[in-house]
Amino acid sequence: MTRILFLSSRLPYPPIGGDRLKNYWLLKILSKHFKVHLVSITDQKVSKEFYDWANDLGLSYEIFQKDKRQFYFNTLKGFLTNKLPLQVNYYYFKDIQKYIDQIYQEYDLLFATLIRTAKYFFNKQKPKILEITDSIGLNYLRSYRRTTSLKWKIIYRIESKRLLEFEKYCIEEFDKTLFVNKEERDFFKQPSKTEWLPNGVNESLLNYEKYDYRFANSIAFFGKMDYQPNIDAVLWFVENVLPYLNRDLKFIVVGANPKKIIQDLPKRSKNVEVTGYVEDPYLILKSCLCVVAPMQTGGGIQNKILECMALGTINIVSSLAAKPIGAEHGKHFLVCDNPKDMANLINKIYENPKNFEYLKTNAREFIKNNFTWQIYEEKLLNVIDNVLNKK
Repeated sequence: MTRILFLSSRLPYPPIGGDRLKNYWLLKILSKHFKVHLVSITDQKVSKEFYDWANDLGLSYEIFQKDKRQFYFNTLKGFLTNKLPLQVNYYYFKDIQKYIDQIYQEYDLLFATLIRTAKYFFNKQKPKILEITDSIGLNYLRSYRRTTSLKWKIIYRIESKRLLEFEKYCIEEFDKTLFVNKEERDFFKQPSKTEWLPNGVNESLLNYEKYDYRFANSIAFFGKMDYQPNIDAVLWFVENVLPYLNRDLKFIVVGANPKKIIQDLPKRSKNVEVTGYVEDPYLILKSCLCVVAPMQTGGGIQNKILECMALGTINIVSSLAAKPIGAEHGKHFLVCDNPKDMANLINKIYENPKNFEYLKTNAREFIKNNFTWQIYEEKLLNVIDNVLNKK
């Protein structure tokens, strides 16, 4: 059986957050067809649930637990001694490199996830795939102009040039680099070295029908709330859209790990609720009047939008969030960038929700036909076959 060495910068279980969710599904798919050895890095205690999950999949694994201070030291040292992106330095440890150097020859395919792990496989003469997901370099160029955070503005400025240079090098180094965003893939002009492979969605959401009328007059935002683009989007909505909404409407921020600036929003407005982690966020999302994703920064395909579309909700998204998905405005979701126009649109939905019911059916059908993990699996296996057989 083909053996794969799979490298991730975070534990893929529990699947909270975009990169963990992606690796969770990648490993579920790969373990069905190949013998997979997972090498992962974490700054947290490894839970029994992770081991149970990995053992159920038949994975072998080597987990490197590091103190948070070691990551910060790596970043500072790298910033002073090389021109690699900060996050590449952040996740680079010599003992992990030594371990990989000792074992990689035993494997038929090396599979790195995100640019954070790519350096570990440099100069390894084996078939190699990098699941880059997004071009963080392009993301940071966009985000630099839009973010409200001074800290992130500084980081974006320093990192964007380094990231783009590093991403170009990675594309040359790996046999295939996988993007979820077609435009970002096309930007690098390396069609023979790159593939467009958009994310999937859990098919069970296509049949999810739970409903709670307590949320009927609510607008929801869904996403991990320690992720800066999500923070930017929520703050933009509260500051620019919420003041123009019908006073009977409530804005619910659904997502784990909310930063203090998000936790404090209900103090500013009685019409804002911040849930933090929720065992079943889909109940809230399915029950809401509509879901918004007014992304001002960030890049790639937003999993949260795909999941909400799969649930059969009315989705209002920014053009930045809409473009990579490829759905049609007015048919599958509603695209809006102007805050007053967005508020007017939400108020219209509140006044006549039946006029927008068609969006729910169309959204689900679009996801079913384009973004299931079954579709993703077929495409991924084809890429792997081509890499292994040098097609």
